[in-house]
Amino acid sequence: MSTFLVVASIDFGTTYSGWAYSFRFEFEKDPTIVHAKTWHGGNFVSQKGPTCILIKPDGKTLEAFGYEAETKYADLAGENEHKMWYYFRRFKMKLFNKETLTMSLEIEDEEGKRLKAITVFSLSIRYLKEDLMKTSSDKLRDDITEKDIHWVITVPAIWSEPAKKFMREAARLAGIPFGQLSVCLEPEAASIYCRHLPMEKSSDTSVSSFQPGTIYLVLDAGGGTVDITVHEITQEGTLKELSMASGGPWGGTKVDDAFLALFNKITGVDIIERLKREYMEDYIELVRNFEMKKRDITDKPGTTLIRIPVSVMDLAEEMTGKTLKQMLQDSPYKQSIRQDKDKMKIDTKVLVSLFDTTLESIVSHVSTLFQETAQDCKTILMVGGLSDSELLQEKVKSVFKNKSPIVPLDAGLAVLKGAVIFGHNKREIVSRIARYSYGLKTVRVFDPEEHPVERMYIDSKRHGKPSVGGCFSKLIKRGDAVEAQNSSEPKSFYPFSHGTGFAAKLYCSSQTICPRFVDEEGCNFIGQFNVPCLDIFGNVGPANVSLLFGGTEIEARAVLQSTLENVTATFDFPD
Repeated sequence: MSTFLVVASIDFGTTYSGWAYSFRFEFEKDPTIVHAKTWHGGNFVSQKGPTCILIKPDGKTLEAFGYEAETKYADLAGENEHKMWYYFRRFKMKLFNKETLTMSLEIEDEEGKRLKAITVFSLSIRYLKEDLMKTSSDKLRDDITEKDIHWVITVPAIWSEPAKKFMREAARLAGIPFGQLSVCLEPEAASIYCRHLPMEKSSDTSVSSFQPGTIYLVLDAGGGTVDITVHEITQEGTLKELSMASGGPWGGTKVDDAFLALFNKITGVDIIERLKREYMEDYIELVRNFEMKKRDITDKPGTTLIRIPVSVMDLAEEMTGKTLKQMLQDSPYKQSIRQDKDKMKIDTKVLVSLFDTTLESIVSHVSTLFQETAQDCKTILMVGGLSDSELLQEKVKSVFKNKSPIVPLDAGLAVLKGAVIFGHNKREIVSRIARYSYGLKTVRVFDPEEHPVERMYIDSKRHGKPSVGGCFSKLIKRGDAVEAQNSSEPKSFYPFSHGTGFAAKLYCSSQTICPRFVDEEGCNFIGQFNVPCLDIFGNVGPANVSLLFGGTEIEARAVLQSTLENVTATFDFPD
């Protein structure tokens, strides 16, 4: 149980981000008492703010975040003064699928200008942190300081270890000390929140009413990624992960991309890229207009009006020699899309088709899980912003007729609020499935039956014995059940001759079969820690190294065999 007076969470999403918090006394009374900000942007009101940041031309100073960043950048673009500024939106996906990730990674803003990713992420986290402190100053009493707050940052469960490590470093640069920070996996946070929801606050049924032994699938559909995992409720009422988290880039932004691609299909030219380049203010407006309409799209017959900027029509005529109305008449959409001045009247079937690829990807993957690893699962817990979509809900119901979907109220806030509960009590999750194999880089005695002869060398540190370097010494195997708060089976490692310690270099592999060498495909360096092997009596001996998955990140431990001295292992982020 957390000893901090306050736990605050930051849900850093692809499309939307937000913060929430609760006091320890509130958590002890009712874990679902969590305070979250309501975001306002002109006529827009939302539970979270858009993930976009405006950085000054110096590339170091934050100007605005969220709706304010959108508006300020649009104003700059309207005056053609935006070229030197940095405007990033939906940049979280830059870390998706990054098995190798360094602090020098650069990402492009909306105009192609590059900045270090760590700068963009840390400035965003700093804004959310300071916004919480400022907005909640009346509730966070004068006697509560920053040292009394434990912070939780959410990340997709399908992210790589380097990506999670990157977020921790970004948080540190944003002013959150490592000792006051936890990383929480998004589907776990949502599952934890729903476990505490009283039945009357949920839908027809409630996860909180499930008995021990109940198995359910968590479908966390956000803006960028879809995270899917399977949980079982233990006898103690905690959660146990039964299958490793999986998913893909099938979030709501794919629907947005399909909408913008519609204009290119109609005109036959890349009109959207030109719109971004020359009329950024109008591009932002177009995206905003669709975002408002997207939430309410259903498969009921009818039409939807979406306002389009005049510049779209001007560009269409300039680039093709035809009016937009003429091109619509010549396109496959002549019966389903009509232009009326600055509005497009779009048939429901066209809008529904924008979701096709996303929905098919989600249900196809879930179907595979039900066949392979979740045969006993009868319930689908749907959370994340896209789960509010009636189209996704109906798709799930129609494809999985023998399953019971649950969509809690405020599905989009389940991750944010669940992360606060996780911060108060990390023992809610007692077991996880390892998504990677983990091991240390070692040197072994050459074995002609096991090692390629070209890897053999004579090791002067091992008295001239034929040796093989770069071997992968397994500590955890991919797919293993890893008990929280319990370390893996320890393994002995020896310092080199005449040495008093060794640098333990930790690698992870995404391959089903453990690698033999750390330079094999799918095997990536995570970080290293130094293990001193000189004990209090002046003797040098071996140390037992193990990994602890007590939280959502990895902790390495080394214990000297001679005296059982415990060595703290800290990772150095690779440059």
